[in-house]
Amino acid sequence: MKLEKTYVIDKWTDWNHKLSESIDNFYVIFSCYPNIIEANNHTYSQFDFLINEMPDEKLNVNRLNELTNKIERPNDNEYIGISTFVTMKASLDFAVDVKLYDKEFRLIYDSDPDWGDDDIIIDFPVEEFEKVEI
Repeated sequence: MKLEKTYVIDKWTDWNHKLSESIDNFYVIFSCYPNIIEANNHTYSQFDFLINEMPDEKLNVNRLNELTNKIERPNDNEYIGISTFVTMKASLDFAVDVKLYDKEFRLIYDSDPDWGDDDIIIDFPVEEFEKVEI
């Protein structure tokens, strides 16, 4: 099952509030929370720019240390690029849709998202002791 709704950001500096409000609106309409956000590359670049340039925005950013599996805060002088948006109600993975306009984003609930990386298929023969790097 796939449900989706498109929203528009009125003011760049309010992007995170608009996204949070839109998540709540999505729930009111569909009775479930979205798990994917789609936007174009420019819109995502603005999110990253604002997180890195607006005072106190990094206070809202956490990252998962893949070695320790613990949540960490980024350093003050570290450039941050986000790939998920997490609230108490929803966790959204980012996906790019170049057909969307700047400031436009689409919230999606997809019960079985296809990220296109399920299996790697090698189309050429491999000898028994040949090393293949993918």
